[in-house]
Order: sequence, then C-alpha cells, then structure tokens
Amino acid sequence: MLRSMSREALKKVREIALRRGLWFKFLSKFERAAIDLTIRVVEEVKSMQLMLVLARIVTKIGLALKRMSLRVKAMEVGRPLAQRIAEIAVRLGNKEAWKWAQDPSFIMYLGISWLNTSPIFRYPTS
Repeated sequence: MLRSMSREALKKVREIALRRGLWFKFLSKFERAAIDLTIRVVEEVKSMQLMLVLARIVTKIGLALKRMSLRVKAMEVGRPLAQRIAEIAVRLGNKEAWKWAQDPSFIMYLGISWLNTSPIFRYPTS
C-alpha cells in the first residue's frame, strides 16, 4: 500500500484529467476540491484518511480514462465503417442511408462490434 502521495503526483493526475475532459465530467465538486486543496496545502500526504480519499478519486479518474479511451477508439474505428455501409446502402437505393454515417449510436455500435471481433475474423477498417 502507498505510504505517501506527493503534490507532484496529484498535479499530474489533475493535468491529465483536465486535458482529457474528465475533470468536470466525472468528478464531483468535493472530489475536485479535495485534490485542489491537497495540492495547495500539503507537500506530501501522510494522513491515511486523506490518502484513502485521494486514492479513490485517482482510481475513479483511471477508470474514466480507460472507458474514454475505449469510446474514442470505437468511434475512430466505427466512423469509416459507417461511411462505407452508408455509401453501399445509398448505391443500392436507400436515399436516407447517408444519415447513418453521422449517427453516433450507429458509429459506436459498429466500432464496439469491430473491437469485440476476434482479430482472425476482422475485416479491414480503411
């Protein structure tokens, strides 16, 4: 278990959360304040209570980072697939199919499906 947590480590966590758009989206006011005040007041956290609170918050940010990275990856993979499917459907006569390429739910569905498909059976995305 951690014996201490430094100000610099918390600054890095806050910076990453801000850059990735997680700071305000996934953390409550209390959680943001806990990190901000700790950075301002404490050089190195030695209190076990405070360390447990901060560890939960850092874990929450880590899980959000993993979830966001999956979402971003799925959208990156799904977008070209949705465009290709929409183009084929338009050529086959479905005049409304071009909307599919802009539908985030459809793009996410295709991306997640592709990511969950075994690499042996994956078709190329580009």
